This record gives sequence, structure tokens and C-alpha cells, in this order.
Amino acid sequence: MKKLILVLFMCFMLINVFANEKYENNKYFCTTDRLKLRENPNLDSKVITVLDKLTAIEFLQEGEAQTITDMLPSFESVEYDDNWIKVKVIPAHNNKSVTGWVYGAYVTPLLECEAFSDSKAKCLCCNFYKVTNRTAGETNETYYFLENGTNIFKTLTLLVDAHDGPNWAASSYLFPRIENNKKYLYVSTESSSDTFYSDTIVRYDMTDYKNPAWQGNNSKYIESIRKEYVSNYIHFSSGKEERFHVSQKTPLYKEYSFDSEIIASLLPDEKIFFTDIEHLYFEDSKSGFWVAVKNQSEQSGWMWIDCNN
Repeated sequence: MKKLILVLFMCFMLINVFANEKYENNKYFCTTDRLKLRENPNLDSKVITVLDKLTAIEFLQEGEAQTITDMLPSFESVEYDDNWIKVKVIPAHNNKSVTGWVYGAYVTPLLECEAFSDSKAKCLCCNFYKVTNRTAGETNETYYFLENGTNIFKTLTLLVDAHDGPNWAASSYLFPRIENNKKYLYVSTESSSDTFYSDTIVRYDMTDYKNPAWQGNNSKYIESIRKEYVSNYIHFSSGKEERFHVSQKTPLYKEYSFDSEIIASLLPDEKIFFTDIEHLYFEDSKSGFWVAVKNQSEQSGWMWIDCNN
């Protein structure tokens, strides 16, 4: 009898260990619109409320597994085999928290963004991929700030990858930074199709994460905290070209360092070509970034963009 009790106890401990490993990161968000939060872990249970996509929740307890068949927007059926989980909705702006059960297939972990976290708030982010049709899809990244582990402030949602068949694609690369006690997100983006190519580098000021305008991605507010530093556009069929120009004579460095050799000078009237906007480099004590470029003479190097100017 003692051996049986010991075996059962060990099984119970192993189940809890695996559950804890699965939900070690206990902050999640909803991946579907109108996710039902229920009183109990089954489809017949009373619905407490309906959660919108990207609602942040906290894992409390793992329930029984269940196989559920759902219908996709394309009218194709898909079968999920996952557990019910008990969660607490993380309140935004001091709203009352709600607790209930959701089906685990419709939630994904929130990841901590170390670059933005401080003593007051943790920054959490999530990636969400959605199919727009059979040949197209996109991935978005949303940032949240979790204050005191209880109140969450949703900020920016950005497109980080998109494709529409073989002819159009866009990719963004995100670089979170704290500079002079302010939270910034640098975003470099390249887009291309059969008719055009463009690349841009912008910076978002995310310091005021409590501003209610972040909720719902208020376009006027986001434009006010967005500043563009680099923009190139080429239209192949028309030959239209808008190239980035420096405002004054600017050094072109061999490496991304002010101690590196200066190999040329970029002139205000010459065309500058960006060769790699996927990798930006920063200086600890400065506001700005290094970006790889080449000049009209095909000399390649690194240019410093000063964001204080």
C-alpha cells in the first residue's frame, strides 16, 4: 500500500512538473477574436465574458485535455487537441480582473523584452501570425508594459513580416533601446514587388506607455511619436527614384565604430544606397545608429545617423 501511495505521489509530482514547464512563462495572450472565458473547463459551461484578440492573460491552473474541431475563415475544419486552462485576465488601466477557463489552443506565451524592462514595469511582447488567403499572410508584433504584475498597458502593434504570393513582400527588423531614460523602438523595413522597392528606418518613442491613445493603435498619436530617419523608394517601371541624402559632408567608416578608418566622405548631393538594413548597430552613450551603405563610387562602409539632429 505504501508503495502504491508513493507511485501515485510520484506520478502526481511528474504531472505537475510537466505542467509547470509547459506554463513556466505564465503570461499569455489570445490569438483569436471572441475567445470565450467560461466558468468551468468545458464547452457547455456558462460564458463569463468574451476576450478580444491580443488580450493579455495570466495562467493559473491546467485542466483536462479535450479534442475540439473548429472552422477556419476559409471554411476548412481543423482539429485541436489541447488542455483547458484557468486564467486571470490582466487588467488594463486598473479595470477589475476576471478569472475563468479558456481552451489552450487559442493562447500563446508573452515574451519578456529585456531591453525595455525596468524597476517599474516589465515589457512583454508577442508575435501573431495570420493567413489572409491561400498565398498571403502576415506576422505582427505587439508590445505591452506590465506594471507591478497586475496592470497591463498595450502599446504598439507592428507588421514585422508579410507576403502576398511570390511578387510582394515586406520585412521589418525591430531594435528596442533605452536612451537618456526614454524608451525607443527602432524599426527598419524593406518592401519589394514587381514594380517597386523601398526601405525605411523610423523610431517610435514608447516612453509614455500609459497614454490611453496606445489602446487601439490611435493613428494620430502613433504618428506623433514616430520619426523617420531613412527613406528610399524606387519605382521600376516609371524610373521614379527618391534617394536618401545627407545634409552635410558625412564620413563613411570602414567599420561601425568612430575609431575605425574613414574610407570616404558622403556628399549632400550624391545618391546613397543602403546595403543592409537588417542589422543596425548602436552606441551606448549616443542616440542614433550605424547602417551599412555604399556611395555612388561603389564604396561600401558604415554611416552614423545621429537621432539628436
